[in-house]
This record gives sequence, C-alpha cells and structure tokens, in this order.
Amino acid sequence: MNRGQTIRGTVEAVVDEAVLLAHSRRGDASAYDRLVAAYQDRVYQAAYRITGHREDAWDAAQEAFLRAFKGLRAFRGEASFSTWMTRIAVNAALDVVRRRPPHAPVPADVIPAESDPTDEVLRRDQQRRVQQAIAALPADQRTAVVLRDVQGLSYEAIARVLRVPLGTVRSRLSRGRESLRVALADLAPRATQGSGRSP
Repeated sequence: MNRGQTIRGTVEAVVDEAVLLAHSRRGDASAYDRLVAAYQDRVYQAAYRITGHREDAWDAAQEAFLRAFKGLRAFRGEASFSTWMTRIAVNAALDVVRRRPPHAPVPADVIPAESDPTDEVLRRDQQRRVQQAIAALPADQRTAVVLRDVQGLSYEAIARVLRVPLGTVRSRLSRGRESLRVALADLAPRATQGSGRSP
C-alpha cells in the first residue's frame, strides 16, 4: 500500500465515522452498532487492563457503550470521538474498581498453563505477573500506564482523556512505571522492558 492509498483510506475512515456519528445521533441503532464494532476491542482492552478481570471488563465495556449512546447528542466534537469514547470507557472501568470492597483482593484472571512447550508456560506466567502488577497499582497510576503503555496514547491525548494537566500525566506514569519495575524486578530485563513504551 502506498502513501496515497494510506491517506485516502484514513480520510475515508474519518468521513465514514462522521456519517455513522450523525446517523447514531438520530437514533440509528445499526449505525451505532458499526461504531461499537470499530471500538469494542480497544474499549474492552482498556477496561480489562484497568479492572484486571474479564467479566468486570465486559461489564465496564457494555456500560461504556451504553453511556456513550445516551450521551451522543451532547458530543460536540471538541475532542475526537476516540478520545471521548476512551474517557467514557476509563470512567466505567474505574467505577467497577471503586465498587469493590475496600480490602478485597485484586481479581486477576488466571491464564491456564499448558503442559508443553515450557516456553509457552513461562510466557503465560510472565503475562499473568505483569497483569497482576498493573492491577495492583493505584487507580490513577494504573489508568495512566494502561493508556500510554498498553493503548499507546500520547501524553497529550491522555491529558485530554483524563482531563488533567500534562505534568500530572507524567507524574502518574513515572510513579506507576517505577512500581512496576520494582514489582517485576525478577523478570528483568525482558518483561520490564517490554511492559512499556518510551516516553
């Protein structure tokens, strides 16, 4: 695919999204279903990393799409639809986390180990450890780490999603990454280096 095709495809996707948004605002359920299909993986992954639990993530994702549908008429496009949708998903996931009892253990899905090959078992164990370490972070740090190191958002985009200053984003990321580095020190260098993106 050449550059012209890439640009044309991007423009068409933006136009298509704008059309789907316009139809969704008028109550077109099929148009909104297409928006959901386009964003469901991203929303679920963000919710899963924040809640640390598959069922909680599905609940949060469904709640996020319901909130978004109800709020479509109020969406004025000051931020991109992606940023707006991510903000709703993050808030829905954090609501799930806040509803847990104060001293409840952090749920973390156990990935079933396979008997063979050994490398696959080790890889899955490392994934489980990383997920548990992320789930154990304070909610504000966990959210910043997920949005930057898992979702790949820029610092500026995270600031818009969370509605906090850029310096706050950097501070939360720094503290969260340091906590992960300590928690996963025995997996270094591979797991700790692979758990984040460069600033």
